[in-house]
Amino acid sequence: MTAIGALTEVAGRAVQAEATVRSAAWQDQGAIDAATQRVDRALRVDREALSRPALDAVQPSGRWRYRLDQMLMPDRDVVGQAPPEDLVEAAAQAAADADAAVATARLALLEAHRAVLQARGAALRAGDSDAVAATVRGYRPLAGNPTLSHGKELGTGVSREMSAVLRAKPRSILVKLGISLGLGLAYLGFIRLYQWDEKSELAPFLALYALSGVIGGVVCTNALSWDATRVREALTSGRRLWHVMLSKNLTMFVLVGAVGVVLSVLLAWRTGAYGTSLVKALGQLVTMMLLWLGVGNVLSVVSPLRVEPLKARFKDGTLKPFLLSFVVSYVLGLGVNLMLTWRVWAKQSMIDELGGVTLPVLTLVLSGLLIYLLLTVLAVNLADQPRFRRALLREMVDYKALKSTAPAASGPAGA
Repeated sequence: MTAIGALTEVAGRAVQAEATVRSAAWQDQGAIDAATQRVDRALRVDREALSRPALDAVQPSGRWRYRLDQMLMPDRDVVGQAPPEDLVEAAAQAAADADAAVATARLALLEAHRAVLQARGAALRAGDSDAVAATVRGYRPLAGNPTLSHGKELGTGVSREMSAVLRAKPRSILVKLGISLGLGLAYLGFIRLYQWDEKSELAPFLALYALSGVIGGVVCTNALSWDATRVREALTSGRRLWHVMLSKNLTMFVLVGAVGVVLSVLLAWRTGAYGTSLVKALGQLVTMMLLWLGVGNVLSVVSPLRVEPLKARFKDGTLKPFLLSFVVSYVLGLGVNLMLTWRVWAKQSMIDELGGVTLPVLTLVLSGLLIYLLLTVLAVNLADQPRFRRALLREMVDYKALKSTAPAASGPAGA
């Protein structure tokens, strides 16, 4: 259904283009130049995104691949013939060129319309089953019971993710997790140094704040682009996006959760705050991780950001989004933890009435699990939208590989 959504977006852009060009009749030269620059910028962004390798296992046929490559040629906008020197003749020539461009777009839209209908017809002739839909999307077929097959696929994915985080070099994800954990432990040390932990019953909750930078860091909120090479390989080999997301989430849940449990128990042992305080802290820890993993899945799709050195970010204009994502991850992480703490305290009356913390904490965890599932479904659906898919194509790249191929790609164009 991606082609249908993309065609819908094209139709919407045509409406926007109509409004822009109609208003141009009442605007001055400066406004028209500014509008032209915005269109040029949008054209460059889309060409950059569509020039990346697709995220699907099924590639277009040679005919359509050739036609798309023609639209993506770097020198496509280079003017081969100088415009007439006479301004009136130049205006007439520009109008004729615009008519030809619109005619080309009209025919291209009709061809796209026909291609989408043909794709739908081919799916109907093939049976229009779930298996057909999965094959059309390029997914690997899963034999046997669907539940068991998906479970096996997730288990294999978690095993690969765990191996990649702990063993594969360079261990960038593990290093990032270690740095975030170090910052969290430094935060706990600061609290202890200034004796802000005098209320011993609150000590187990401090593990949440120590881990907020880990689970809310870019490894989770930018998971797809942070591990771009492996994610691309998985998607182009036929793995489902939600399999990739859940595999990464489960890996982070196990690694960060294990550290969180140890910290909570140590803090409880240090202050003697065993019992209900520790149980509530562990429940809050699990809920926090579920919420942040769900939020991270959405942010990975809505706001992907390529991984590259700071020097390169100055050149391509991604420094500001990078700093913003860094600040937002920590600020929102602490905010989520404060809200969770408030929710636990708000259930205190329920704890008193029931005579225990089991049901309230279980309710808290289940609500977090439900929100996580809803956010993950939202992320997967958003990834099918053309706008976000192009952003993933553009930002989910291996910087080193891209840098090594840049001179080769620019050589012929400049020759």
